[in-house]
Amino acid sequence: MVMKLNGPKLALISTCILLFVGFLGAAGYFQLSAQQLASRSELDKLVKNFAYRLAHGSETYQLKNGQFESGKPLEDYINLRLETASIGDLNHDGQLDAAVILVANFGGSGSFYELTALLSKDNQWFQTNNLELGDRVQVKSLMVSRGFIYLDLLTHKPEDPMCCPSQLRSLCYQVNKGVLKEVK
Repeated sequence: MVMKLNGPKLALISTCILLFVGFLGAAGYFQLSAQQLASRSELDKLVKNFAYRLAHGSETYQLKNGQFESGKPLEDYINLRLETASIGDLNHDGQLDAAVILVANFGGSGSFYELTALLSKDNQWFQTNNLELGDRVQVKSLMVSRGFIYLDLLTHKPEDPMCCPSQLRSLCYQVNKGVLKEVK
């Protein structure tokens, strides 16, 4: 069945759509100021070019366009890359922050995934602690919403080969007083 839209029907549908979009915007679903849009762009650049620490160690690794590589294989090699990031307010201060997943390879077959967050305070950026996600996991989605980090990833069942994780896990994290923790 094909419905023809005349002037009054089209106007009614358009009004309903505009009201719905206005409601979503008022609820904060996609209402961004020009300053927030600029901040998102700047934060995206920062995330790709930040000097990150890993879970074990105090050394920092300066990413350039989401990548860092140094050293010689089987000696002191490291390849660190940005897997993905999601932007939103993680500590309820009205400022944009970022949830970040990093992948580190030290020259072997393993690719070790870690979750961390970048928080803004007084125009400075701070990295939280890192949480290990596993070796050769597969990130399906990462989202920041209402102060929480939602992560879907495939992890290994006991019978899975290292190449092919098959167990879907949905995880939730939160930053509390600057510390990133899993919410159970």
